[in-house]
Amino acid sequence: MQMQGNGMAVVLGDAARGLAQQMVWWGHDVRHAGGNGLVRLGMVREASKGLTGTSCYCEEWEGGRVQLHGAVASWTAPVGGVGCVFCRDRQRIDLWVGEDLPVPGLHRPQGVEGGSGDERWEAFRPLLRWLIRYEERALELFGAEWREGCWKQIRRLPKGKPWLEPGVALRWWRLAEEGRAPRAKKFSRSNTNQSNYH
Repeated sequence: MQMQGNGMAVVLGDAARGLAQQMVWWGHDVRHAGGNGLVRLGMVREASKGLTGTSCYCEEWEGGRVQLHGAVASWTAPVGGVGCVFCRDRQRIDLWVGEDLPVPGLHRPQGVEGGSGDERWEAFRPLLRWLIRYEERALELFGAEWREGCWKQIRRLPKGKPWLEPGVALRWWRLAEEGRAPRAKKFSRSNTNQSNYH
């Protein structure tokens, strides 16, 4: 990422808001009329170790493991590496140094460390690459209308906090991976010239 210091904190904040929206979308994918979308796109469903009656979805990725849960999204690095964790209640991307997967529902999971903005961004990049690939595959499987519908549902909620429209969000994630993420609040359909996913 080209930005450092305060600029990196802003990008991480934008990414955290994007992940909060993305987690809602993944929840919709689980309940897709055609069957559990996370499973259809290659994730394995497992019982949560922290919250009774809930599930986690996992997939091996870049030598580590992606885990999704309604409370947590993470990429756990191979042993000795540094991964990342996004806890929905903390609204922040942190480093994950534990050898085990984060346990959803624990307010202060062991393994969470703050780290500098640059360190946190580097640890987040494998999860970011996975997210981009997932959204591209979801677009192929479900069509653009599905994600647009998920976004509109967030907008209709009394306390809903939509981030970016789906096609624009995917463009932002791709630019972030390239190290060129603009401020999300200024990044809209009108200034990207993208009315749909590309």
